[in-house]
Amino acid sequence: MPKIVDRSVRQQQLTQAALAVFAERGYHGATMQAVAERAGVSKGSVYVYFDSKEALLIGAAETIVEALMAGSLDTLERSSGNIAERVGQFVRSILTGIDDWAEVCLSILQVWAELGTARERPLRDLMSGMYLRTVDRLQAVLDEAVACGEADPFPTRAAALAILAALDGSVLQAAMIPAEFRNTLDSGLLPVWCGSLVPVRGASR
Repeated sequence: MPKIVDRSVRQQQLTQAALAVFAERGYHGATMQAVAERAGVSKGSVYVYFDSKEALLIGAAETIVEALMAGSLDTLERSSGNIAERVGQFVRSILTGIDDWAEVCLSILQVWAELGTARERPLRDLMSGMYLRTVDRLQAVLDEAVACGEADPFPTRAAALAILAALDGSVLQAAMIPAEFRNTLDSGLLPVWCGSLVPVRGASR
């Protein structure tokens, strides 16, 4: 009787293998065969779950977003209290996990650099859309804080982009200068700075 494999588990296994191959060979140098060999499955098995290398890349990027962002955004959306403190907690929770994902995040950044040509524009647009959906979710929380009177009106889109830009930079630091990154993490400065972007109504300035 054939072994039954949970679909989500297999997909995760394949995206993890793809991340390793992308890190070693870059996007253009990676092949479905290499991913299959890294995952210990047949090439045909890879195509059951992902019909192309492009789909594998999207799946790998989504794995990182889910691991680093989704849970923290869920908590931010549901939590109560001072919006600036909530933003700080959101950033702190992501920073705590970045150390474990720095190398694979760096491989995705390497792929981003390869997608700069016009020929790769459709795939780049797909990944850009994924990034912007994260910005949208963070902005929606900031907009709600303004709408309910918790924060004074401010450029919420710019703030959301700045916060994620700071987190992107943290990925680079975690991969390239890990000791300095840990010092920054221990200082607690970045979460406080991100929270300070939100002008809490009634707070002293």
